[in-house]
Amino acid sequence: MEIRKIDGALLNDLFKAGLGNLKLQEQTINELNVFPVPDGDTGSNMRMTVENGVKNAPETENVGEFATAFARGVLLGARGNSGVITSQYFKGISLVLKDHETVTIREFADALVQGYKTAYKAVVTPTEGTILTVCREAIELTYEKVTDDMDLEALIKLWLVQAKKSLEETPEKLAVLKEAGVVDSGGAGLIAIFEGFLRYLGGEIFETDISSSEHGPTQVKMVSKDIFNADSVMQFGYCTEFILQLQNSKCNPAEFDIDEFIAFLETIGNSIVALKDEDIVKVHVHSFEPWRVFQKAQQYGELVTLKAENMDIQNAQTEAEKKAKKAAQHKAIAYVAVCQGEGIIELYKSLGCDIVVNGGQTMNTSTEEFVEAFKELNADNIIVFPNNKNIVMAAEQARDIYKDAKVHVVKTGSVAQGYFALSMMDVDETDVETQLETIQSGIENVTTVSTTRSIRDTSVNGVVCKENEPISIVDHTLVAADSSVIDSTMKAIATVEDIDDKEVIVIFKGQGVSEDDANELQSVINAKYPCAEVGTIDGQQDVYDFILGIC
Repeated sequence: MEIRKIDGALLNDLFKAGLGNLKLQEQTINELNVFPVPDGDTGSNMRMTVENGVKNAPETENVGEFATAFARGVLLGARGNSGVITSQYFKGISLVLKDHETVTIREFADALVQGYKTAYKAVVTPTEGTILTVCREAIELTYEKVTDDMDLEALIKLWLVQAKKSLEETPEKLAVLKEAGVVDSGGAGLIAIFEGFLRYLGGEIFETDISSSEHGPTQVKMVSKDIFNADSVMQFGYCTEFILQLQNSKCNPAEFDIDEFIAFLETIGNSIVALKDEDIVKVHVHSFEPWRVFQKAQQYGELVTLKAENMDIQNAQTEAEKKAKKAAQHKAIAYVAVCQGEGIIELYKSLGCDIVVNGGQTMNTSTEEFVEAFKELNADNIIVFPNNKNIVMAAEQARDIYKDAKVHVVKTGSVAQGYFALSMMDVDETDVETQLETIQSGIENVTTVSTTRSIRDTSVNGVVCKENEPISIVDHTLVAADSSVIDSTMKAIATVEDIDDKEVIVIFKGQGVSEDDANELQSVINAKYPCAEVGTIDGQQDVYDFILGIC
């Protein structure tokens, strides 16, 4: 079927199909990550990002309303660099669609142009050979071929041809991809979404259930008696919402008078929104007698969905949350960090970190998780330690969203850097600029060495790795591989600039690493670099056997 107009319902179906296809290719995309470490999370990050958009977008035929809500959802659900860039891409698309009920194919092509432009603006230093290149080249090479009589399927097919060509060329634009023999994973993820669009237009149906299988049936939460009890007196009534399917057996749907129905609602409630769409009626009303609303509605048809929520309870819970936040100790500066591993988390808290978000490698923190953490604080300034380069953009996006405090993102690339920053600062300092200067001085000379396992046979930066072999990374560059965890780590340490002049080496021991291995590594480092003070902390982190901070 030829489609030359796009509305919100179609766009909703397209994104559900895009998400479905992305889920199918998630693991394949994860395995495209450049470095041979368990960092294969691009597919997962993009899937969770798009999933949050689908989950939060309304069922509406208005393409602008849908696109705006979807963009907001992906913005808050964005995880990792690819997820954040993807969210900005869809935000740009929504900027073109937001004022339209429907759009033409040419207008949709205009939205794809704005999508890549917005994505590029979100990245301080755009790198070619990534998802940015794919989304830009795909529409640049397609746009000149768009015609007024082109249908949607033809546009998507043309876009995919150009996108796949661009993806194949990413290794020529980014040397690290070429050396590893892979294409850009973010670009592959974007193509998977558009392939889902095309498959839907071809008649395929995808599983669109986004509820988590990890949770059991929804349980009713008991309300505290301090909020609502036997002595409470209703002040606000019930927020009542439903969708009514008009029934031929009860009325003539074509002649149903929505104004007359609204007049009835005005006699028993307020805050009324009632809309009739052919034989469907959507109603929102605040009323002390929701049963009368439902009873009236059933004179004309049957209820498809219904909800009546006690607004006194909602109001009391909101006020309780506000009081709890006010009761929290006010601080001039509060601190938020992302860490993984019980030992590291407890260490950060002991050093003065107010909130530690459990996350990191393979579990990138989302924008929304940062915002929710900020909401728990009562502070004028919030300093954030992302502790992972793939989490920095989500933290910065949260900073731009949150307005109740001034948020400062310190671009720490590892928990080791964050540790030195916290160790250097004075927790009693109230001047944020002074504190930020201290923190920067604490991390500027820190080098991080991380040892983990290769997820496949490959060669990166001239280092040949075998599957499951210990490999070591200095900051973000793979430098060593060896059959021994200790030897691989020592090879990496030897590459650190001015290593003989370093004064402190802190070892974070990971899960599964024996005390004997940790003690052996510390002894070998002490013998090799006698001028450095060496200490071991039981970090209990996964992914990495050892994380070392060297300063």
